[in-house]
Amino acid sequence: MSKDENFKNKEKQATDDRERLANSSRDNDEENINQNVAEKMIDEEFKNKELPEDDKSDTDTFEEGNKLEKLDEKNNDINGSSVRIFQSLDLKPKHLGLTRTLLLAMFAALIGTGAQFGYALGVMNAPSELIKIYINEIYIKRYNSTISPYHQDILYSTAISVVALGGMFGGLSAISLSNRFGRKTSLLLNNFPVIIGSILMVLSKNIASFEVFIVGRILIGFSAGFGATVGPIYVNEIAPLRVRGSLGACFQLFIAFAVLLAQILGLDIILGRQHLWNYLFAIPIIFSVLQCTLLIFTHETPTFLLQKKRRRAATRALKWFRREKSDDDIQEEIHAMEADVRNVQTNATKVSIRDLWSKPLLRKCILILTMTHIAQHFTGSCVIFFFGDIILTRANLKMEYASYAMLSNGIAYLAAAISLIFIVDKIGRRSLLLYGLIGTAATSCVIGVTIFKSRNVNAIPWLLSTDMFLQSERAYASVIAIVVNWLSMFFVLMTFVPLFHAVGASLFLVYGIMSCGFWLVAFIFVPETRRKTPERVQVLVAKGTVYKAKYQK
Repeated sequence: MSKDENFKNKEKQATDDRERLANSSRDNDEENINQNVAEKMIDEEFKNKELPEDDKSDTDTFEEGNKLEKLDEKNNDINGSSVRIFQSLDLKPKHLGLTRTLLLAMFAALIGTGAQFGYALGVMNAPSELIKIYINEIYIKRYNSTISPYHQDILYSTAISVVALGGMFGGLSAISLSNRFGRKTSLLLNNFPVIIGSILMVLSKNIASFEVFIVGRILIGFSAGFGATVGPIYVNEIAPLRVRGSLGACFQLFIAFAVLLAQILGLDIILGRQHLWNYLFAIPIIFSVLQCTLLIFTHETPTFLLQKKRRRAATRALKWFRREKSDDDIQEEIHAMEADVRNVQTNATKVSIRDLWSKPLLRKCILILTMTHIAQHFTGSCVIFFFGDIILTRANLKMEYASYAMLSNGIAYLAAAISLIFIVDKIGRRSLLLYGLIGTAATSCVIGVTIFKSRNVNAIPWLLSTDMFLQSERAYASVIAIVVNWLSMFFVLMTFVPLFHAVGASLFLVYGIMSCGFWLVAFIFVPETRRKTPERVQVLVAKGTVYKAKYQK
């Protein structure tokens, strides 16, 4: 028998099996047999069928799966939806799935997102005095008079704070653009504001325009906010289930690495000199070039391709990420991804942003999420990165030693980020948040320059926005989280200089008291979300007894 006849026979048999499955409600026993045969034949079809090169075949295959799902729904006696069938498959991988191609793709995504974010955080502190001298020189040239140290600090804090405004707009645009153009394409497009902003900041010294420097900082902030949203999405959608939490925590690792790199490069023995400091702001271009080069060799995420009904491209991408030779393993994971996509498309209830506030349970979840994002900045931890020189000089440390002292901050942050990779899925989000807040309270009260456990608090609010809300509620919850987070950061950074000049070290006592208050609120209201579905988390929130240990199990 020829290969074509074999294929036709199998196709005809699969069609007959689908018809028997659709009419199987008359006999339950016969129904179960037909269902198994149908599934087996469909898998053989996917395995043996030679698909054409264009994307039309991807759409046909995806729609074929949807037709089968509709036929299965006609059966009232058996839970025959494709979601449940796929979930019953044994998807335990033979290994963790940390292949070279996966690590390459993860590095490509995070070097242009997490590293850009971290470098924007750490680069301003070391050359702070040189930037203030530059501000004074511009003022003398324009107005033939000097500017007071207080107003120098105000202009310097403005250049720092505008990053948060850019980050807010970047984060808000990231979701819609990544859903339209794809995760990989969005990451590539995100490098344009980085390159333009870096060039503007480097040239601002030569053209004696501090306004150009501020515009460049806004563009860098836009890229940081955009990347902080799309980068983790890309990593999450390509990561194997067993290591998804650890790979997601690598975003914080890249931030910490870039913060320390910026602090080292800003030392007076490297680029922290009068004639070289502006070249510190050219380093993000290197990150962008590296990301664009590496992304050329990577693929779009399989989840996004399935959303666009491009099954063949999704299969090819997943096979590249997993380096898996077995078609059966790849098809099983593709089936599971398709089940998730169909579940979102067919079962998701439309939720408006008004519903998040009008429904008591969702309103409570939003308030909890908002509190965690406000606590991230109003505990005072972020001001150490940006205003470390001002704080240390007020503590009678000479300015030439302040940059070296700040290295302890960067090293502690990097150590905390590395530990986070191993403990985020073991200790739990609630515990890390509580430890972080009490750590911030302690270090704020003694005006510490290192914030060991307090940096763990940064990752938790973003995890809660995913863990606490259903798929249909998550988009608007993320929008609220982005706005609250970046506006809180902007407010704290803009008010720090005038408040610190007014009350001095007592400001950190205020931060310490606020940290204790946030800790108490978190202890009472924030649920443990580790290894829990959003439905289960919302049940815990509704009970209002999350502080009792028995409800955290």
